[in-house]
Amino acid sequence: MSEEKSKVKYVFMIAFLLIIGGVFSAYASFSLLGPKDLGVEYTHEDYLSALEKTGMEIEYNGLTGEALEEYKKDATKESIHDYNFEFSEYERKQFTLTAEESTALLNEIAPSFWWFDDLQVKVSPDGTMEGSSSVDIKRLKADLYPDVADDIPIPLPDKLNIYSKGQISITDNKLSGNPEVFNLGPAPLPAEYMADESVSVMEDYFPRVYTVVPGLEINSLTSNSNGEFVFDGVIPQKVSVTEK
Repeated sequence: MSEEKSKVKYVFMIAFLLIIGGVFSAYASFSLLGPKDLGVEYTHEDYLSALEKTGMEIEYNGLTGEALEEYKKDATKESIHDYNFEFSEYERKQFTLTAEESTALLNEIAPSFWWFDDLQVKVSPDGTMEGSSSVDIKRLKADLYPDVADDIPIPLPDKLNIYSKGQISITDNKLSGNPEVFNLGPAPLPAEYMADESVSVMEDYFPRVYTVVPGLEINSLTSNSNGEFVFDGVIPQKVSVTEK
């Protein structure tokens, strides 16, 4: 067995132990209750503001603008493998997003394909970032991690609420993190499992979530003292999605 796959099993075994340890109280958190509320509420105007700052224009099966927004209201989850994605007109962009704008963008830009629901993100004045969401584990394994999905030694729930807090940044597409808290459902990851080895595995595998966009270059993603996310990188200005 490769060292890489051994590390993956190590992290998922930790998750399994936490799930078993809190199975009765966790059931509601996994299946019935939403993820931790960070108090971030966004509006449609926050989403439009975020889109304007990024410069991105999205077309989905010929739908754009308000027609696309209406379609999204009743859209169901779909596999990225059933669609063709065309990214074009890449430009370097530098902008800041508020917690509301960031949360709106993450929830609304591609809800049919996004693996995270009811997501909230925020930044504290000291630069600490918080994130909370319900994760579609089943679709994540199929879409982004098929190469290691069969190596997970235990069954995981199809959906799982997560919450994280800590110092996080991205430089040249590489994630760096110093987590203070990481919760799976209601159970916190014990301190002994927040060591460098576990964090290193997360840093190796989580970038697949954003590098799924070909040609995306995140020169830096940090935060400022105003509680905003600060982005500098190269992103596509045109995104076209069509059925295969």
